[in-house]
Amino acid sequence: MSLFDNPFSLEIPVRAGNLNAVFFINENLFVTNAECISPPHNHHDFEIRYIATGACNQLIDDRIWEASAQDLLLVHPLEYHCQTNTAMLPDSTQYNLRFTPEPPPDSSPASAKNAYNATLRLLNNTRRLHDDNRKLLVLLELLAEEIHRRHQGFVSNIQSICSCILVEILRLTKSSVEGVFSADELEFHGYGRSKLDEFFRHKYLTDVKVQDLANDMKVSTRQVNRVMNRMFGMSFTQKITEMRLHRVAVELTQNNKPIQQICLECGFTNYTRFFSSFRKEFGMTPGQYRADAAKKKPPRTEL
Repeated sequence: MSLFDNPFSLEIPVRAGNLNAVFFINENLFVTNAECISPPHNHHDFEIRYIATGACNQLIDDRIWEASAQDLLLVHPLEYHCQTNTAMLPDSTQYNLRFTPEPPPDSSPASAKNAYNATLRLLNNTRRLHDDNRKLLVLLELLAEEIHRRHQGFVSNIQSICSCILVEILRLTKSSVEGVFSADELEFHGYGRSKLDEFFRHKYLTDVKVQDLANDMKVSTRQVNRVMNRMFGMSFTQKITEMRLHRVAVELTQNNKPIQQICLECGFTNYTRFFSSFRKEFGMTPGQYRADAAKKKPPRTEL
């Protein structure tokens, strides 16, 4: 008996790297071999037929393809196909869904068009894959569960799962698809931002200059401040000053050192400018800040 008794359909746009696609899912997502019987038919999409358990025979454009557990058969657009000889094979369960890579707009860069064309060539030359590590099976099970339960946010989850399914299919081909994924995936996933965070965390108390960060990032100082404004809403100098002021605030509450000593240890060489900046940041003088923090400190319990 099918997991989904009532007719439904979902058309989900997804993105994997530089590739856009549309997934089409209906009540035939999870079926037994008996429920797969149909006359020869075709679609304008790619169709995934994943064997979860048992085995099946698929007739695809006049050729019979055998498939067993963890095999995936990829039916290409407009190919006539149907399941055959169900009575002669052990019972099976299957996941079926369809997808279509979307051509990029005419205004897209050549790299996006190359990625789309390379993906089509790869998929059209792929028929049967084997899910050795069962990663694709796990994704398909999660997809079926999301559709079956339909909890709040299920469409967003389905979109994410379908994107992972597309990536996993491309991985199973064991072929690189030119231009679909960034050549430097660490950079694509924010390595530059991590480098920026690390720079400030380790160097904000040193005599560091904007040129030092520019050298570290291999960009111009103008680009550094452009990045700073986008990420922090302030310039390099403002960010350094802000971090040093917050370090001073911590020091004022943690020890009884003279304020001028803390000021110097935290990178401020001009006490008058420091005093003005601190009051602007915290709305009170350093001495008032220390006294206010002392009032709020819980009393010490003697054991």
